[in-house]
Amino acid sequence: MTSLRSKVLTSYGFSTGALLIFVAVVIADLYYLQTHIVEGGAVDDLYVAIQEIRRDEKNLFLYHDANLLDQLGQQLELAQGALAKGGRVFSDITSPQELQQLGQSLDSYSMQLSEYASQPAVARTAEQDSIRANGDQLSLLTQDMHQRQRGVLTKTTGVAARTLMIASVTVILIGLVSALFMVHWVVRPLRRLETQLDQLAEDKIQALILPSRDKEIQSFVFHFNSMLEQLREQQNQTRRHERAAALGVLVSGVAHELNNPLSNISTSVQLLMEEDDNTKRTDLCQQWLSHIDGESERARRIVRRLLDTVRHSNQEMRLISAAELVRAAALLIHRQLPPDLILQIEDITDGMLLVDRDRMQQVFINLIKNATHAGAKNIWITGRETTWKASKPVNTNNMAGDTNGISQFTHVMLIHVDDDGPGIPPDHLLQIFDPFFTTQSGGEGTGLGLYLVEEIISEHRGCITVENRPEGGARFSIWLPLEQASTDIQEAL
Repeated sequence: MTSLRSKVLTSYGFSTGALLIFVAVVIADLYYLQTHIVEGGAVDDLYVAIQEIRRDEKNLFLYHDANLLDQLGQQLELAQGALAKGGRVFSDITSPQELQQLGQSLDSYSMQLSEYASQPAVARTAEQDSIRANGDQLSLLTQDMHQRQRGVLTKTTGVAARTLMIASVTVILIGLVSALFMVHWVVRPLRRLETQLDQLAEDKIQALILPSRDKEIQSFVFHFNSMLEQLREQQNQTRRHERAAALGVLVSGVAHELNNPLSNISTSVQLLMEEDDNTKRTDLCQQWLSHIDGESERARRIVRRLLDTVRHSNQEMRLISAAELVRAAALLIHRQLPPDLILQIEDITDGMLLVDRDRMQQVFINLIKNATHAGAKNIWITGRETTWKASKPVNTNNMAGDTNGISQFTHVMLIHVDDDGPGIPPDHLLQIFDPFFTTQSGGEGTGLGLYLVEEIISEHRGCITVENRPEGGARFSIWLPLEQASTDIQEAL
């Protein structure tokens, strides 16, 4: 597995290696140049010595000063020393024949000077031409060698400059490659991660997606997403607890305030209805009394449903197939549905659910009633067996229930309840499962139907979400843990 640390170290290693190579090339280049300059000094010494010899020679023949003979001898020794010291550099710029000729000329010149010094002044004139000719030859040879050495130094300097240029360009290219490597493999994933964090803050996404396979980023994304799941679960639990606490206070107050008056009203109304009073306003009284009785029963029903939301009766859990559960709920409610409503139960697989049959049937009854009251003419109920990982929605803003509980199960039953009604206003989607929230006017709804749906599904470690269908209407999606998957899904998974 790759890591940011290894990539940074790799880039640093390449850059450091390139710098070390550059330093080594510079040192080698400078050493090479210095060697040629030092060795070329022998050629310069020889050239200077020969030039001094020619000057002293001219003065000797002009002034006949005996001291000049000593100076010529010293210059000859310097010339011969320079030739011996720069043997390698001389062999690089001259041929062996030229070196031999130069050595012979120096020896011959030295012998001629010795003979010139031993001869009387009258006989020296005859030797001057021979000495001058030998000196001219030495001057030409050393001048040619000096020019060649200058050419070698110029070439060496050019090679050194080109080497430094190539090394510099190579180091720059390696630096650019390292920078591009860091941008592509380190900076870019971090920027994508930063963008995702901004999108998460704007609620455009629900979890971080791995921007790379580096173990540091994988660890960060995993722990960050786990933290998000825990925070959402804590928020859901806090919201449920707050709603339950508020609901409990409300229920207690409503039950205390309404139960006795409603009971007295209902008893009085029934006594009045049983009276055989032949007054002139009997029909009107009966109409009023019937209305009072209906409203009393409606108030009693509200109180009873409020109490049901805070009662935690013992559940009778048993295994039942999802298809059988949905069909049984539809059979219970079909007589209460409008005659023009079409309820279609399609392709629900037979995965086994461990549920409280009566309470879970109430879930589908409430959802069907909710769609009917919204004005739907067609309701479709479908279900399939899948996994939580494969079917988990991308947008979990409208999800309610025990999301942490359902995520512990591999196989789940996903049930969709779709309708062709007007749908749900977007600003109501986040409130749809809140107690007492209703979109019905005129006091027709209590706002507890979908709240009870969420509570029952949470009790069964499931979750529910709501969304508007693109083709119109609403869709409620329910995830319930499968106790036993069908043969088809077991083979598929």
